[in-house]
Amino acid sequence: MPAGRPPLGSSHVNSLDGPEELKQRLRVLLDSLSGACTIDEACRVLGVSAARLHEMRHQALAGALAALAPGRPGRPARQPEPGETRIRELEHELDEAKVDLQAARTRLEIALVMPHVLRSAADGKKNETQAKARRGKRRRRRQRGGT
Repeated sequence: MPAGRPPLGSSHVNSLDGPEELKQRLRVLLDSLSGACTIDEACRVLGVSAARLHEMRHQALAGALAALAPGRPGRPARQPEPGETRIRELEHELDEAKVDLQAARTRLEIALVMPHVLRSAADGKKNETQAKARRGKRRRRRQRGGT
């Protein structure tokens, strides 16, 4: 005799959660499938006809087969709550605003400590605008035929 625990058969049903009446029906169906009781005995215990017993066995086996079908591997994807996405968007906007604020503070500090840097940058833009205007005047003169 092989080592190990003896099979419990339909006694496994006792450990399931559910009403006792349903457990009894399942035990009788399993016993009729395993040959531990005859179809006539199962029909008498359940109070059903042979046709209904076969239908119940078919439903039980179809349910068991569906429960044994492999599912998708891994944990199911978590669905975010409706307000959760809005909160993420607002947090992102807040982070951007903090960066902009820090940049503005840095520019202000530079302007206060080194005002000549800002003036030379503004002068550079002014000189560039003036140079573009001079080039435009020269171009128009050439087109008219003047020097």
